[in-house]
Amino acid sequence: MFALDIGGSGTAIIAIVGIIIVVFINLAIWASRYTKVGPNQVLIVSGRQNRYVDSDGSVRTIGFRLVKGGGTFVFPVIEKADALSLEVLTVDVKTPEISTSDGLPLLVDGAAQVKIKGDDSSIARAAEHFLSKGSEAIGNVVAQILERHLRTIIEQKAAEEILQNRGLLATRVRELATPDLAGMGLDLLNVTIRDIRPRPSRSVIPGPPV
Repeated sequence: MFALDIGGSGTAIIAIVGIIIVVFINLAIWASRYTKVGPNQVLIVSGRQNRYVDSDGSVRTIGFRLVKGGGTFVFPVIEKADALSLEVLTVDVKTPEISTSDGLPLLVDGAAQVKIKGDDSSIARAAEHFLSKGSEAIGNVVAQILERHLRTIIEQKAAEEILQNRGLLATRVRELATPDLAGMGLDLLNVTIRDIRPRPSRSVIPGPPV
């Protein structure tokens, strides 16, 4: 009788099965770590040093890389991915009382539209300031900057000049705030003054009869 020797072929089958299992495991890891963002988002992958050319032509080293409107493999343990939105954000601006140069307290109600600029330099600057903080943090910063410039302008002008020319006030605020926001990678698209009104007079509550 003849004995069937399957030792060699059995080892080969086991090796092939092992290779297939390893391939599937690697594919599963790759799929689980492949991260995508939409067309109006930028993926900020932090954890490793990367170099890029700044707007002035200088080369900067940053601790993250940028992926615009696509996907990339995020290395386990080494890297972490966060998304930044490039969509327009509307920010409400309501000031406390601000006294004009002639002493009239005014309340200002306005709005602004802002977004992160699309160039690599601006995105990198925005990531350094707002990564993992979300759009609310951007809105708070924009509102504070606009309020500061509104206060500066109103305190230097007479009430009549401000009340009769909201458009000029909005234009001036935008001129002053644009460089501040650009340093954070933000583009101030427009500023609108919806309402300017004097402080409501405080009613006098009569005292008890004597």
